[in-house]
Amino acid sequence: MTARDHYSRYLRDAGIEGSNKASSYIRALELLGPILAKTQVFRDCADVFAVESPERIGDLYEHVLEQQRREDAGMFGGEAPASYWRGGFYSAALRSYQEFLILAPYKQKLWALAQQGGDPGELVRRLNEQEIGKAERLLVDRGVDYASREGKDRICSAKARVNQDFFRELILDEYRTQCCVSGLNVPEVLRASHIIGWADDEANRLNPANGLCLSATYDAAFDRHLISFDEDYRMVFSPVLNEYYGNQAFQVQFRAFEGQPLSMPKRFRPDQEFLRKHCEKMPN
Repeated sequence: MTARDHYSRYLRDAGIEGSNKASSYIRALELLGPILAKTQVFRDCADVFAVESPERIGDLYEHVLEQQRREDAGMFGGEAPASYWRGGFYSAALRSYQEFLILAPYKQKLWALAQQGGDPGELVRRLNEQEIGKAERLLVDRGVDYASREGKDRICSAKARVNQDFFRELILDEYRTQCCVSGLNVPEVLRASHIIGWADDEANRLNPANGLCLSATYDAAFDRHLISFDEDYRMVFSPVLNEYYGNQAFQVQFRAFEGQPLSMPKRFRPDQEFLRKHCEKMPN
């Protein structure tokens, strides 16, 4: 994929895809090229998607921000569409692209470790040790001190977002993009379900043995401990579901899978101890 494609995917993973903002960011970076080609200092950035340095994009961001403030007296005077510089889309898109350049290598490091395989416990330890390089650049234009509580919280928030995206992609890959209960293979309705919740065990948030690929219905039931899996990876029900046994839809969507083993992932089997703890929380 091209850098533009990777950035588009980043916007999608960040939840921006589908909004006018996502398409406006990409369009803004494309429109910016010919304008920059007329300048002396930033002519090398005429193809923004070819720039790999977050620092260079940061310098360009500061320049573009100042030029937007100068309105018609700046380099955007007479450039169409005026709505892109008047609305601040050029600078906003550059800030977003700089964030992508900083976070993408971090995610690549996580994937490189995951591809090595091995013991899930050792893998998650190494995954948790990884840090975002040049993280301070995420705060430069926001006037936030990197060492402050606010600065640390912002970095942690960015890291958590990437970690969640990575975990989802890893689990879907492990289960061949199929629900491990039903075999449904529609990515849009598949979830990377944590066996031990994200908020309950920080150390195992990225542990692939702490994940199941479930479609939305089973994810909701699993999250509420209405269903779980025993030591043989067979689906078991909470007694709470007894009252629904007469419902035809329940028979098709749930009862048909009771006692059936889930489909196994390629490498990292669900941790039996995690499943045991999950089963213990099933309501009676």
